[in-house]
Amino acid sequence: MKGFGFKLVALMSVLFVFVHGVALLVPAAVFRYLILPLANRGLLGFVGAVFLVVVDFLLLLIMLVVTTGLAARLLGLRYSGEHEVDLRIPAVRNWLLNFTVYFPTAVIIDFLHLYSLKTLHVSLLGGKVGRGVVLAGMITDPCLIEVGDYSNIGGFSTVMCHSTERGRIRFAPVRIGRNCGVGTRSTVLAGATLEDGAMLGAGSLLPKYVTIPAGETWGGVPARPLPATKVVPRSKPEGSDKPQ
Repeated sequence: MKGFGFKLVALMSVLFVFVHGVALLVPAAVFRYLILPLANRGLLGFVGAVFLVVVDFLLLLIMLVVTTGLAARLLGLRYSGEHEVDLRIPAVRNWLLNFTVYFPTAVIIDFLHLYSLKTLHVSLLGGKVGRGVVLAGMITDPCLIEVGDYSNIGGFSTVMCHSTERGRIRFAPVRIGRNCGVGTRSTVLAGATLEDGAMLGAGSLLPKYVTIPAGETWGGVPARPLPATKVVPRSKPEGSDKPQ
């Protein structure tokens, strides 16, 4: 077991260097053969080079998203079920390798709030993301998440599709329906479900395997149903309808 652990760490290191090295090739070539020569051509060249640095950085992010997503697909880094925390088990091993490929790029994209790139990244790694979805939060296990059309996962929130207890690890998909909302700084744990139109309030914790029924709003730690709020229209002040 100990020797196998060293081999897995070595594999994770090689995979990290290779995948991210491939992503660097094109941006590095652009910087070396286009930006640097342009920067030495007077003031206009320098201004153009500064602009191209920004473009080159965006190109780097796109390359990271594409290469990490393709690597996870080609290597078949998917996992599910409940297992002992044993590195020899394929699901546990794939989870660690997927973390190595996915997480560094995911953290950068999350920090920069590039939601379109995040949606593409999660989709490439096996997530099911509908139309018009905003993924502002962190998705820890992209291959285990389903998000329906026009739903929103708020900033600084976390959707976690795995849990570890008593030496065992459990992978369970999180399903978020259509037109749902996960509030800012909320946490959704493994196996939880938000049915169509369900809302989770800001700063809330939705426990494992708990379902928010369609159209309901829950909040709190742990999340519980919130009472419906009746909207009372404000009455007009007297005399407001009189002509001036």
